Amino acid sequence: MALKRLTFLASFAVGIAEIDNDHRRLIDLSNLIADAIEGGDFVSCDSHFADFMAQCHAHFEREERHLFASRYPEAAAHAVEHQELLRRATETREYCRQQVLHSEAGGCYAKLIEFLVADILKADIRFKSFIEASGYRG
Repeated sequence: MALKRLTFLASFAVGIAEIDNDHRRLIDLSNLIADAIEGGDFVSCDSHFADFMAQCHAHFEREERHLFASRYPEAAAHAVEHQELLRRATETREYCRQQVLHSEAGGCYAKLIEFLVADILKADIRFKSFIEASGYRG
């Protein structure tokens, strides 16, 4: 099974180095998960997924500091979105861990990609527009 890999594009950058670096790291981890799935290495897959979850928690904390410091009007709603994304990612990880037949791993990876797209391409792009207009630089 050939899984698509994500690449961090310049258009994904919000302009705050630590946030952009977090996004790069999350994409890198998602690609490591894809490598493990394709290689049938489900022990490494789970380990990378654990790293991914830890990075998500840390990233969301850092990002929320910027959301509120910039006085982003949607900061509270964005923080709620983060909690929902974490809930969905946790469910996805549990689903993947419980699969007896690893043929479902590609579906888990697809859910992980949906998670990244929901965060980087939807929620954070709105924040990017705000900070570009306001001049906030973190």
